[in-house]
Amino acid sequence: MASGYGGWRAVVQWHMADLLSTLDFTRRDPPRTGHDLHALLLEWLSHQRHEFLRKLRDLDAAGLATWSVPPVELSVLGLVRHMTQMENGYVVRGLGGGDPDMPYGDEDYAGGSPETVETDIAAYLAEVEKADEVIAAMGSLDSVGAGSGWTLGATLVKMIDEYALHAGQAHMLRFAALGEMKR
Repeated sequence: MASGYGGWRAVVQWHMADLLSTLDFTRRDPPRTGHDLHALLLEWLSHQRHEFLRKLRDLDAAGLATWSVPPVELSVLGLVRHMTQMENGYVVRGLGGGDPDMPYGDEDYAGGSPETVETDIAAYLAEVEKADEVIAAMGSLDSVGAGSGWTLGATLVKMIDEYALHAGQAHMLRFAALGEMKR
């Protein structure tokens, strides 16, 4: 059994390392305040998404899926799954229209496993890409979404807030999973 697990883990690590190698984990400066509000909110959303993804660095599949702060049933991967649903619910469907697609249901935070890491991260990245297309199609911050009835401006503020909250949680979970402070 131990050798089978090691072989499976090596395959998962190889695929995940391939996916994670495509992500940019470099530190970025926050947006400056000299822009119009529309541009500034888009820059902050981009910045917060990037900071959120940086919390995946240095973690293997097991570390991403570990509930590293018992008894809290939450992992970095659970937060990725949650943000996939937030991108869909608030942006893709909320602004673009249609029924929200919540593939994880109530199992977003507590769900996921080393086996689902690659699929979950790929789903998140795909949802962000769809969300960016919906945002680009909106005319102004006052444009009202076809699904939720929220304006683009209100939705961007909500998403920036979601990312700020969950990046902070992911930051602590990452350190706990690593067992050390790494910058």
